Amino acid sequence: MRLRFEVTALGSASGPRRGILEIDRGEQGSTRVETPSFLKYTRHGMQPHLVPEVAAHMDEQPAATHVQLEDFLDEQAIEKRKFTELRKLAGIDQADIVMLDVLDPTITMRTGKSGEKFMGVDSEGGLRRLTPAAFAQAVNALGPDVAVAPADYVHEAQPSLTHGKRIAKSVARSTQWLDETLAGVTQAAVFAPVMGSLSPEQRDISARALAARDGVAGYVLNDVTLSADDRLWAAQRSLALLDSGKPRYMAGASAPDMALRAVLSGVDLVDSSYAYAVTEQGLASAYVLGGTGTAAHVDLWQDEMAADFGPLVPGCTCMACRLHHRAYLNHLLCAREMLATVLLQVHNLHCFQRFFADMRDSLARGSLATDAARFIERYGSGAFGELSQLAVQVSSPTTKIQRRRHA
Repeated sequence: MRLRFEVTALGSASGPRRGILEIDRGEQGSTRVETPSFLKYTRHGMQPHLVPEVAAHMDEQPAATHVQLEDFLDEQAIEKRKFTELRKLAGIDQADIVMLDVLDPTITMRTGKSGEKFMGVDSEGGLRRLTPAAFAQAVNALGPDVAVAPADYVHEAQPSLTHGKRIAKSVARSTQWLDETLAGVTQAAVFAPVMGSLSPEQRDISARALAARDGVAGYVLNDVTLSADDRLWAAQRSLALLDSGKPRYMAGASAPDMALRAVLSGVDLVDSSYAYAVTEQGLASAYVLGGTGTAAHVDLWQDEMAADFGPLVPGCTCMACRLHHRAYLNHLLCAREMLATVLLQVHNLHCFQRFFADMRDSLARGSLATDAARFIERYGSGAFGELSQLAVQVSSPTTKIQRRRHA
């Protein structure tokens, strides 16, 4: 297995770019994904609210899937766990590029503390101590194409984020764990988390250390606890020192306004968790990169929807909008029917996919910066806060079962 990434067009020397991410599996064929794009977000290896039979009727999504190891950790010790190959375990398309990360990008409230030799992971089985050796063992058994090395992420509040021994220790530990992961992983390409939080000095130390390692196939920006402005500052600081020929993935940056700003900063990949977050609120996405509309979503919970027999969003060509209307979705939501979130997820992923296709077209025209500014001005601040709501939401709109979130 070999990973290749080619930058095909630059918006500017240190800004947005188009590219092609390819996994070559030899006799098993290869998979190509145009960037900027997204990794399909999953829970326990499966896209939320979708089964393969439904996904087969959807518009083509990128052949790339994000899976988090913490979903598969339970009370059993990691070292004793026998993992099944991911594609068989979760029914993932054999052609998909599969990225295995440790953490779920939608969870920002964490209590697990890391030690000198292990990463503390909050899982459904409680706090798990994940060593680089145990992670490499899991990667080799699960068989992803890409593995994101464990890192000592800093979740503490200021001033730990900007200075002091905590940041330096985080960078040193993460670099050591990266080396151990590179030594232990036998097949997957390894992406390295870029560390340093808000310390300019430590970000530079981390970036230079990663740039010096030939075995690193790509970079991960996972500062999910920082504000949007701080995350973008941190990304730009680090990317200036990293190999520009390798792909960059930013975790938890899937909200449309944040995704635009991330791509303008040189990020190639985000995840699709935003579409899931919108579905979990019972909303239908209505945002577009171009156009004149100002409503980012349609609230299908509203009473007036019960008598509205128009499509979820006028002009949308997704399966849900072609076959159903707002009144039906309103009924499904009020009745707590699971089909409501299935149809909403179909629509919201269609909208998300179209948004990234429009982004690539805008990049090709050389107008992304202008289009992004108009987009953010048109919808205003606060229009895309569903990921923050998801972080504290206790249950899905179509079930009374409480979702376990880390507190």
